[in-house]
Amino acid sequence: MRKPGSVDQYIERIKPVVRKTRFSQLKIDEVAKVMDISKATLYKYFSSGEDIISTIVDHYTDYVLQADTLVQEDSVPYPERFQRLYGHSLRCVIYGSNLFMQDLQENYPPLYDKLAAAQQVRNKNLTAFYESGMEKKIFNPMNPILFMIQDEAVLRSIVEPLFCVQYDLTLKQALLDFYTLKKFQLLTPEHLQAVDDSIIENEIVQLLQSL
Repeated sequence: MRKPGSVDQYIERIKPVVRKTRFSQLKIDEVAKVMDISKATLYKYFSSGEDIISTIVDHYTDYVLQADTLVQEDSVPYPERFQRLYGHSLRCVIYGSNLFMQDLQENYPPLYDKLAAAQQVRNKNLTAFYESGMEKKIFNPMNPILFMIQDEAVLRSIVEPLFCVQYDLTLKQALLDFYTLKKFQLLTPEHLQAVDDSIIENEIVQLLQSL
């Protein structure tokens, strides 16, 4: 069960840290410092370190499952929903980093399983969305599972610190180029012209500024 909204601000402060540092290696004093509260205040909201990481996973799980809402908004054109899903996939990868997922799997297996189950639900909903777009001749026929796996594999590689250095790219350019690649893979020619790429460019800029 999600905790009251009053703790959300503290969880938001710790999220960028657990993306780069194993939570299992953080001391409560360090967590309280990141949250900008005293240790005594921290214990008013969380009973233990396990309670904190559980709440973080609750936040991530809720966000992963938001994909269900994105794909079911029939009033939004399919190409725009695809753009929103790209931004959603990017955020899922950035905040659920490889290090974070590895830490969960090794030290908090039930929490890892919970987040992995949410990701499976997301994949099922996205598969139905892509299949629907194919039926309407908006999306090119393809294997939706392989299309989604690209996000997991390529985006995770792109956001790794050494990737852009190795290939002499900026992070913004790499993310835009991958979006363009996916756009041409997915959309039929008659729908490519209707896509406003400035939407996804602005979203990427805003996301990178928040990191």
